[in-house]
Amino acid sequence: MDYPGEKLLLKMWESLADKGIGGLLAPWQEKRMAEARAEIRRKEMLLVAQAEKEVESIKSGSAKLHINSDIILIQDSDHTTDDQRRIEPKLDLSELATSVVNSDLSESIRKEANVAKSIMVAEDILSRDQQEASDKPIEDDWLYSWRDYAGRVSSSELQDLWGRILAGEVKQPGSYSMRTLEFLKGLSKAEAELISKAARFVIGERIYRKKEKFLEKEGLFFSQLLFLQDIGVLSGVEAVGLSTTYKSRDATKFFLPLIASNRIMLVEHEEQAKTLKAEVYLLTQVGIEVLKLASFQVDEEYFEAVAKDYAKKGFKVRIADFVQQTADGGQYFNAREVQSDENA
Repeated sequence: MDYPGEKLLLKMWESLADKGIGGLLAPWQEKRMAEARAEIRRKEMLLVAQAEKEVESIKSGSAKLHINSDIILIQDSDHTTDDQRRIEPKLDLSELATSVVNSDLSESIRKEANVAKSIMVAEDILSRDQQEASDKPIEDDWLYSWRDYAGRVSSSELQDLWGRILAGEVKQPGSYSMRTLEFLKGLSKAEAELISKAARFVIGERIYRKKEKFLEKEGLFFSQLLFLQDIGVLSGVEAVGLSTTYKSRDATKFFLPLIASNRIMLVEHEEQAKTLKAEVYLLTQVGIEVLKLASFQVDEEYFEAVAKDYAKKGFKVRIADFVQQTADGGQYFNAREVQSDENA
């Protein structure tokens, strides 16, 4: 292999090419494995920049498509004939057609350029990923919906978001449901920032109650948690939390790993039948999928406070750094045991 993510990149381009998506970048795909990726990327960016320049030229009127009964051609708008300058109130179907085609063309090129930029983001992510490509195909309807949504956004932040969505779906098809795509399509910048703030307090797909001092210190108040429930990210807020019961994932002893982005909490007890209860706000399925896109680190004080609560209940608790390696697992290191304040 030339680089870690080659299989993932091949899967992405096979999926896109099969559906005619990413046509602006298609001329370079046959050469991707033969040329250096940096050179390919340079050519792609030049192509996208050229496409965006053409869109602006068509919008401003400095260039346009001209239609007559025999031919369609691009024409400099400064070169007009006397007939074209006439202003009599006469319906000119060729001029109307030209206007419609120019509008449709500029919009189509704009969408293709936006999709191409999101694809390049996904390509960068996958090229550095060492995960094996899944044999499961990406659903056709999902790809078409992704293309439509990615084509609408022109800001670099949103293009980055849709690129990360595509990369995640290539690695593990089914990671982002159609409902989540629909949710993200209408997400505002303020809502995205609030979700990112809440993400720092998620441990094992839950936000723990009775830890308000940590949340409020970072500007996350009850009213905002209620809003996150209203938009479909959290549940149980209006009931002032839910009670959740954890059971062991080990057949010989109680063992429960709780992942919090870059950290993991390992809760253990010698009694296998032991259960662990906690009062929490639960992430919805949309919330779980959306948080996969967030780049964040767990709030360390909050994380350790939750660990100490479990230690007080008689569990052995270790916390460690964590790296996700596959869709279902990863590796932890630098583990240390947490003592309750009573035993410290």
